[in-house]
Amino acid sequence: MIVSIHQPNFFPWLGFFDKLYKSDNFVFLTSSVRSKNDKFLTRCSILRNSKSIYISIPLGIKQIPINELLMPENNHWKLKALNLIRESYRKQGFYDEVFPFIEELLLDDYEYFHEYSMNIIKSIKNKLRIYTEIYTDTDFNKDFGKSNIRNIEICKIIGGDVYLSGDGAKSYNDIELYKKNSVQLIYQNYSIPEYSQSSNKFVPGLSIIDVLFNCGFCETENLIKTNESQS
Repeated sequence: MIVSIHQPNFFPWLGFFDKLYKSDNFVFLTSSVRSKNDKFLTRCSILRNSKSIYISIPLGIKQIPINELLMPENNHWKLKALNLIRESYRKQGFYDEVFPFIEELLLDDYEYFHEYSMNIIKSIKNKLRIYTEIYTDTDFNKDFGKSNIRNIEICKIIGGDVYLSGDGAKSYNDIELYKKNSVQLIYQNYSIPEYSQSSNKFVPGLSIIDVLFNCGFCETENLIKTNESQS
């Protein structure tokens, strides 16, 4: 059984959903402290006039557990983000299909950031017909420790014997520790598929928002489910 773990990023990129699809069980990591170097927890990038720009949730720079981050009281940022998305993608072929869906998710009201972002991810997951079982680390009422130990203990409590890691963790993953605990460590090795964009040159790593407006729900699902890069 393959398990993967990830923080609940805001409208994450296509690779996030690839990882979700390739897992039997997926765990949202919400009890870890927000890193000051985290680029995509509370922001995502879209394409505007052939350039990548950010949409951000104004949550300041508090380095506290993710599940303690409160959403802004003022929703002006949502309207600004929605207008930016509208102007960036209104000429795309799947605008009428995708915009109402994105609008509903963006305007949804939650007290905590992790609940807000998790709802976005789960809703997109369901729309793309990804049936992976989803958990939140706090569901188990247990301190899993940190880093490699945390990942291994989460795998064990769910009954997973394979941990699917992002490529960026290669520098600090302890493969011997995984072997010692009878958990196979594999990597996503994700290769970004190129798709049609409103740009002369393909811009990789954008939010799932960009993929949906350019490809629609069916083709986005196909891009995810036909990508076999994993080892």
